[in-house]
Amino acid sequence: MLDNIFQKLDLEESEIKTYLNLLEGGISSAGKLAKKIGIPRSSLYGYLSKLAEKGLVKQSEKYNIKLWQAETPEKIIDLLDEKINNTENLKEDFLKVLPVLKIKQKLDFIAPRFTYFEGVEEVRNALKDAFLYRDMETQSFWPIKDMIKVFGEDYLENHNVKRIRQNIYIRTVWPADKGIDIKKYPFFAIGPKSKREIRIAPKNIDSSMGYWAYKDKIVFVSSKIECFGFMVESQELRQLMKTQFDILWKMSKPVKVNEKYIKDFLKEIE
Repeated sequence: MLDNIFQKLDLEESEIKTYLNLLEGGISSAGKLAKKIGIPRSSLYGYLSKLAEKGLVKQSEKYNIKLWQAETPEKIIDLLDEKINNTENLKEDFLKVLPVLKIKQKLDFIAPRFTYFEGVEEVRNALKDAFLYRDMETQSFWPIKDMIKVFGEDYLENHNVKRIRQNIYIRTVWPADKGIDIKKYPFFAIGPKSKREIRIAPKNIDSSMGYWAYKDKIVFVSSKIECFGFMVESQELRQLMKTQFDILWKMSKPVKVNEKYIKDFLKEIE
Protein backbone atom coordinates (compact mmCIF):
# COMPACT_ATOMS: atom_id res chain seq x y z
CA MET A 1 0.00 0.00 0.00
CA LEU A 2 2.76 2.44 0.94
CA ASP A 3 4.65 1.81 -2.30
CA ASN A 4 1.48 2.48 -4.26
CA ILE A 5 1.00 5.83 -2.47
CA PHE A 6 4.57 6.89 -3.21
CA GLN A 7 4.21 5.87 -6.85
CA LYS A 8 1.18 8.14 -7.13
CA LEU A 9 3.58 10.94 -6.15
CA ASP A 10 5.78 9.99 -9.15
CA LEU A 11 8.54 8.48 -7.02
CA GLU A 12 10.58 5.52 -8.28
CA GLU A 13 11.50 2.49 -6.19
CA SER A 14 15.03 3.73 -5.41
CA GLU A 15 13.72 7.14 -4.34
CA ILE A 16 11.15 5.52 -2.07
CA LYS A 17 13.88 3.33 -0.58
CA THR A 18 16.09 6.39 0.00
CA TYR A 19 13.34 8.30 1.81
CA LEU A 20 12.32 5.37 4.01
CA ASN A 21 15.92 4.67 5.00
CA LEU A 22 16.41 8.30 6.01
CA LEU A 23 13.10 8.26 7.88
CA GLU A 24 14.04 5.15 9.84
CA GLY A 25 17.77 5.84 10.24
CA GLY A 26 17.74 9.55 10.98
CA ILE A 27 20.30 12.14 9.84
CA SER A 28 22.97 10.70 7.55
CA SER A 29 25.68 11.71 5.13
CA ALA A 30 25.27 10.74 1.48
CA GLY A 31 28.25 8.38 1.65
CA LYS A 32 26.95 6.52 4.68
CA LEU A 33 23.45 6.33 3.22
CA ALA A 34 24.70 5.08 -0.15
CA LYS A 35 26.63 2.32 1.56
CA LYS A 36 23.66 1.33 3.69
CA ILE A 37 21.26 1.18 0.73
CA GLY A 38 23.83 -0.38 -1.58
CA ILE A 39 23.73 2.10 -4.45
CA PRO A 40 26.42 4.37 -6.01
CA ARG A 41 26.76 7.77 -4.37
CA SER A 42 26.40 9.48 -7.76
CA SER A 43 22.97 7.88 -8.22
CA LEU A 44 21.96 8.67 -4.66
CA TYR A 45 22.48 12.42 -5.19
CA GLY A 46 19.92 12.28 -8.00
CA TYR A 47 17.38 10.57 -5.75
CA LEU A 48 18.01 13.02 -2.91
CA SER A 49 17.67 15.95 -5.28
CA LYS A 50 14.24 14.79 -6.46
CA LEU A 51 13.12 14.09 -2.88
CA ALA A 52 14.29 17.56 -1.86
CA GLU A 53 12.29 19.12 -4.71
CA LYS A 54 9.19 17.45 -3.34
CA GLY A 55 10.03 18.60 0.19
CA LEU A 56 10.47 15.08 1.55
CA VAL A 57 14.11 15.52 2.61
CA LYS A 58 16.24 18.47 3.67
CA GLN A 59 19.96 19.12 3.79
CA SER A 60 22.08 20.60 6.57
CA GLU A 61 25.82 20.87 7.22
CA LYS A 62 27.99 20.03 10.21
CA TYR A 63 31.79 20.25 10.31
CA ASN A 64 31.77 20.84 6.52
CA ILE A 65 29.93 17.55 6.02
CA LYS A 66 26.59 17.68 4.19
CA LEU A 67 23.92 15.76 6.01
CA TRP A 68 20.47 14.62 4.90
CA GLN A 69 17.32 14.18 6.93
CA ALA A 70 13.80 12.97 6.10
CA GLU A 71 10.94 15.38 6.62
CA THR A 72 8.01 14.31 8.80
CA PRO A 73 5.62 11.80 7.15
CA GLU A 74 2.81 14.38 7.40
CA LYS A 75 4.50 16.10 4.47
CA ILE A 76 3.16 13.27 2.29
CA ILE A 77 -0.39 14.42 3.07
CA ASP A 78 0.49 17.90 1.78
CA LEU A 79 1.85 16.39 -1.44
CA LEU A 80 -1.26 14.26 -1.91
CA ASP A 81 -3.51 17.27 -1.32
CA GLU A 82 -1.48 19.27 -3.82
CA LYS A 83 -1.77 16.50 -6.41
CA ILE A 84 -5.53 16.25 -5.86
CA ASN A 85 -5.93 20.02 -6.21
CA ASN A 86 -3.85 20.07 -9.38
CA THR A 87 -5.92 17.25 -10.83
CA GLU A 88 -9.17 19.03 -9.95
CA ASN A 89 -7.88 22.26 -11.53
CA LEU A 90 -6.86 20.34 -14.64
CA LYS A 91 -10.31 18.76 -14.78
CA GLU A 92 -11.98 22.17 -14.49
CA ASP A 93 -9.81 23.49 -17.32
CA PHE A 94 -10.74 20.51 -19.47
CA LEU A 95 -14.46 20.98 -18.79
CA LYS A 96 -14.13 24.51 -20.18
CA VAL A 97 -12.79 23.26 -23.52
CA LEU A 98 -14.98 20.13 -23.66
CA PRO A 99 -17.83 21.86 -25.54
CA VAL A 100 -15.34 22.96 -28.21
CA LEU A 101 -14.01 19.40 -28.57
CA LYS A 102 -17.54 17.99 -28.86
CA ILE A 103 -18.30 20.45 -31.67
CA LYS A 104 -15.16 19.33 -33.49
CA GLN A 105 -15.86 15.64 -32.96
CA LYS A 106 -16.40 13.79 -36.21
CA LEU A 107 -19.63 11.81 -36.07
CA ASP A 108 -19.62 10.10 -39.45
CA PHE A 109 -19.52 6.66 -37.83
CA ILE A 110 -21.95 4.43 -35.98
CA ALA A 111 -21.19 4.66 -32.27
CA PRO A 112 -21.76 1.63 -30.06
CA ARG A 113 -25.11 1.94 -28.31
CA PHE A 114 -25.03 -1.16 -26.15
CA THR A 115 -22.28 -2.16 -23.73
CA TYR A 116 -22.25 -5.31 -21.62
CA PHE A 117 -20.48 -5.64 -18.24
CA GLU A 118 -19.76 -8.75 -16.21
CA GLY A 119 -18.34 -9.11 -12.70
CA VAL A 120 -18.17 -6.67 -9.79
CA GLU A 121 -15.33 -4.47 -11.09
CA GLU A 122 -16.82 -4.02 -14.55
CA VAL A 123 -20.24 -3.23 -13.11
CA ARG A 124 -18.67 -0.69 -10.73
CA ASN A 125 -16.91 0.99 -13.63
CA ALA A 126 -20.19 1.14 -15.55
CA LEU A 127 -21.76 3.11 -12.72
CA LYS A 128 -18.89 5.63 -12.89
CA ASP A 129 -19.93 6.64 -16.40
CA ALA A 130 -22.36 9.18 -14.92
CA PHE A 131 -19.40 11.13 -13.56
CA LEU A 132 -18.54 12.17 -17.10
CA TYR A 133 -21.35 14.69 -16.52
CA ARG A 134 -22.40 17.12 -13.83
CA ASP A 135 -25.33 19.43 -12.97
CA MET A 136 -28.03 17.00 -14.09
CA GLU A 137 -31.18 15.29 -12.82
CA THR A 138 -31.35 11.50 -12.87
CA GLN A 139 -33.80 8.73 -11.99
CA SER A 140 -33.28 5.23 -10.69
CA PHE A 141 -35.17 2.13 -9.65
CA TRP A 142 -32.83 0.65 -7.11
CA PRO A 143 -33.35 -2.52 -5.01
CA ILE A 144 -30.85 -1.02 -2.63
CA LYS A 145 -30.51 -4.00 -0.29
CA ASP A 146 -29.30 -6.09 -3.24
CA MET A 147 -27.14 -3.29 -4.66
CA ILE A 148 -25.20 -2.96 -1.39
CA LYS A 149 -24.25 -6.61 -1.78
CA VAL A 150 -23.09 -5.96 -5.35
CA PHE A 151 -21.11 -2.75 -4.87
CA GLY A 152 -20.16 -2.76 -1.17
CA GLU A 153 -20.70 -0.01 1.40
CA ASP A 154 -17.37 1.80 0.88
CA TYR A 155 -17.87 2.04 -2.87
CA LEU A 156 -21.42 3.37 -2.52
CA GLU A 157 -20.41 5.93 0.09
CA ASN A 158 -17.60 7.28 -2.11
CA HIS A 159 -19.94 7.18 -5.11
CA ASN A 160 -22.54 9.27 -3.31
CA VAL A 161 -19.98 11.84 -2.14
CA LYS A 162 -18.76 12.33 -5.70
CA ARG A 163 -22.32 12.46 -7.06
CA ILE A 164 -23.25 15.21 -4.62
CA ARG A 165 -20.10 17.21 -5.34
CA GLN A 166 -20.83 17.07 -9.07
CA ASN A 167 -24.35 18.33 -8.46
CA ILE A 168 -26.02 15.19 -9.81
CA TYR A 169 -29.56 15.05 -8.42
CA ILE A 170 -31.25 11.67 -8.13
CA ARG A 171 -34.85 10.61 -7.64
CA THR A 172 -34.92 6.95 -6.71
CA VAL A 173 -37.59 4.35 -6.03
CA TRP A 174 -36.86 1.34 -3.82
CA PRO A 175 -38.97 -1.85 -3.88
CA ALA A 176 -40.87 -2.24 -0.61
CA ASP A 177 -38.98 -5.35 0.52
CA LYS A 178 -35.57 -4.19 -0.78
CA GLY A 179 -35.18 -1.00 1.29
CA ILE A 180 -32.66 -0.30 4.03
CA ASP A 181 -32.49 1.70 7.26
CA ILE A 182 -30.86 5.05 6.39
CA LYS A 183 -29.79 5.42 10.03
CA LYS A 184 -27.43 2.50 9.36
CA TYR A 185 -26.36 3.83 5.95
CA PRO A 186 -26.31 7.64 6.36
CA PHE A 187 -24.61 8.15 2.98
CA PHE A 188 -28.07 7.52 1.48
CA ALA A 189 -29.09 10.85 2.99
CA ILE A 190 -32.24 12.56 1.74
CA GLY A 191 -32.80 16.24 1.05
CA PRO A 192 -31.46 19.25 -0.88
CA LYS A 193 -27.92 18.96 0.50
CA SER A 194 -27.63 15.30 -0.44
CA LYS A 195 -29.40 15.95 -3.78
CA ARG A 196 -31.61 12.90 -3.36
CA GLU A 197 -35.27 11.97 -2.98
CA ILE A 198 -36.33 8.43 -2.16
CA ARG A 199 -39.74 6.78 -2.45
CA ILE A 200 -40.92 3.25 -1.66
CA ALA A 201 -42.77 1.43 -4.43
CA PRO A 202 -46.09 -0.38 -3.86
CA LYS A 203 -45.67 -3.91 -2.50
CA ASN A 204 -46.65 -5.61 -5.74
CA ILE A 205 -43.69 -4.00 -7.61
CA ASP A 206 -40.48 -5.90 -7.03
CA SER A 207 -37.19 -6.69 -8.74
CA SER A 208 -33.67 -7.68 -7.83
CA MET A 209 -32.40 -5.78 -10.89
CA GLY A 210 -32.11 -2.01 -10.93
CA TYR A 211 -31.29 0.84 -13.26
CA TRP A 212 -29.95 4.39 -13.22
CA ALA A 213 -31.08 6.71 -16.02
CA TYR A 214 -29.32 9.95 -17.00
CA LYS A 215 -28.76 11.99 -20.17
CA ASP A 216 -29.54 9.54 -23.03
CA LYS A 217 -28.22 6.53 -21.10
CA ILE A 218 -29.60 3.82 -18.84
CA VAL A 219 -27.30 1.56 -16.83
CA PHE A 220 -28.95 -1.70 -15.75
CA VAL A 221 -27.42 -3.75 -12.91
CA SER A 222 -28.37 -7.24 -11.76
CA SER A 223 -28.13 -8.70 -8.26
CA LYS A 224 -24.91 -10.28 -6.99
CA ILE A 225 -26.27 -13.72 -7.88
CA GLU A 226 -25.81 -13.05 -11.61
CA CYS A 227 -23.61 -9.95 -11.27
CA PHE A 228 -23.82 -8.41 -14.71
CA GLY A 229 -24.91 -5.12 -16.18
CA PHE A 230 -25.36 -3.31 -19.44
CA MET A 231 -25.64 0.24 -20.68
CA VAL A 232 -28.00 1.35 -23.43
CA GLU A 233 -27.60 4.75 -25.08
CA SER A 234 -30.86 5.65 -26.78
CA GLN A 235 -33.03 8.76 -26.72
CA GLU A 236 -36.19 6.76 -27.36
CA LEU A 237 -35.54 4.20 -24.62
CA ARG A 238 -34.53 6.97 -22.24
CA GLN A 239 -37.82 8.76 -22.87
CA LEU A 240 -39.76 5.54 -22.34
CA MET A 241 -37.97 4.85 -19.05
CA LYS A 242 -38.57 8.43 -17.92
CA THR A 243 -42.29 8.14 -18.64
CA GLN A 244 -42.56 4.83 -16.78
CA PHE A 245 -40.51 6.15 -13.89
CA ASP A 246 -42.73 9.23 -13.47
CA ILE A 247 -45.80 6.96 -13.23
CA LEU A 248 -44.07 4.77 -10.64
CA TRP A 249 -42.89 7.87 -8.75
CA LYS A 250 -46.46 9.13 -8.33
CA MET A 251 -47.56 5.71 -7.03
CA SER A 252 -44.76 5.48 -4.46
CA LYS A 253 -44.54 6.83 -0.91
CA PRO A 254 -41.85 9.39 0.09
CA VAL A 255 -39.17 8.30 2.56
CA LYS A 256 -38.37 10.63 5.43
CA VAL A 257 -35.45 10.50 7.87
CA ASN A 258 -34.51 12.54 10.93
CA GLU A 259 -31.66 14.88 9.98
CA LYS A 260 -29.71 13.97 13.13
CA TYR A 261 -28.95 10.57 11.59
CA ILE A 262 -27.37 12.05 8.47
CA LYS A 263 -25.77 15.27 9.76
CA ASP A 264 -22.29 13.74 10.19
CA PHE A 265 -22.29 12.52 6.59
CA LEU A 266 -23.48 15.89 5.31
CA LYS A 267 -20.61 17.60 7.17
CA GLU A 268 -18.13 15.41 5.27
CA ILE A 269 -19.25 16.77 1.92
CA GLU A 270 -19.37 20.45 2.85
